[in-house]
Amino acid sequence: MNIFSKSRTACRIFIDETVTSLVSAESKEDAAQIIGRALSSYTVFDLQYIGGYLKCEADRLPDPYRKAYRPYCMDLFDQYHALMQEYRAGIVCSGLFPDRDLWKKYWDGVPEYCFMEAGSSNNPRPTQNHPLSKLFYRLVFAYVMFVKGGCGHPIGMPFPGGLKIRQTGDVIYCPIRDKEKDLPQALCNYCPAKQDPDY
Repeated sequence: MNIFSKSRTACRIFIDETVTSLVSAESKEDAAQIIGRALSSYTVFDLQYIGGYLKCEADRLPDPYRKAYRPYCMDLFDQYHALMQEYRAGIVCSGLFPDRDLWKKYWDGVPEYCFMEAGSSNNPRPTQNHPLSKLFYRLVFAYVMFVKGGCGHPIGMPFPGGLKIRQTGDVIYCPIRDKEKDLPQALCNYCPAKQDPDY
């Protein structure tokens, strides 16, 4: 059964149970196992739906930004496939969370956020409004940022106006890292990248 075919009630139960388990996770290994199990529930159809949304979002960007951004538009899937490859191979992610309070805060309000409506439900194109689509995004980047210690955006990814994610030594700088503080669900608030001092 495709996960997007679940009833609203079944979606709510799946999200609540997954988030409750993740908040209780004591280690990176625990979190990786919970995230891997949850993501294993998404079928090829579900992944095509999410991928369709990402492609539509990239297609509607204006040139020349669209051309610059296109190589990065499927980063969510690149990260998902890397995660699932490790999970299926039984690769263990060891260690405790460097900041357990931040980990818990990352999941604060996620069930409510997943069910927040945005945009028209009559849109024939794929949307990211489905609660389990939003959860997919949160799961993948919880693994990327908290388990693996990576950043929310890949190095080199451009933003409108010519700004880019850049790396100097071991430090990754983001031009928008501190710009999303008013949005509690924004990944920027949990990303280990540093605000680029040039912006």
